[in-house]
Amino acid sequence: MVDLEQLGRAIAYNQWADEKLLAAVDGMRTEELERPREAYFGSVANNLWHMLIVHRLWLARWKGDPLPPVERPVIPSWRAAYAASHAALREYVASLTAADVTRRVKYTPRSGVPREQPLDQLILHLTNHGTAHRAETGLLLERLGRSPGDLDYTVFMNEVQ
Repeated sequence: MVDLEQLGRAIAYNQWADEKLLAAVDGMRTEELERPREAYFGSVANNLWHMLIVHRLWLARWKGDPLPPVERPVIPSWRAAYAASHAALREYVASLTAADVTRRVKYTPRSGVPREQPLDQLILHLTNHGTAHRAETGLLLERLGRSPGDLDYTVFMNEVQ
């Protein structure tokens, strides 16, 4: 049986951890965020964009909406962009029923091979995906003396209880 409460906690954790990352980039100049780094996406800004666009892509897939463009626009405020994304994710997940989350979502990833998976598993994928990229971004920031701190789920649970 699907645990709707746990899905809500997973989305809340994703937001909490993203906000810690965003706090670590507060005050960084655009040049610092864009500077090439040894990272999968090449810069802190590109890592931030990847995590943000993935929120938007998955939400569009879940809702059956057209996919947003993946090209990175100028982001005047990372915090504002993420806040809008987090609000949309929270609202969507809060509206779900047990029947909704067992619905199979059809999508086509970059590989071009069509896929289909249950919505609850895709919600968990979104949060796990964020964890992976926050770890990489957190390491980049730590090297710059801007560590986001401990992003463990248990730390989140201790803070929100």
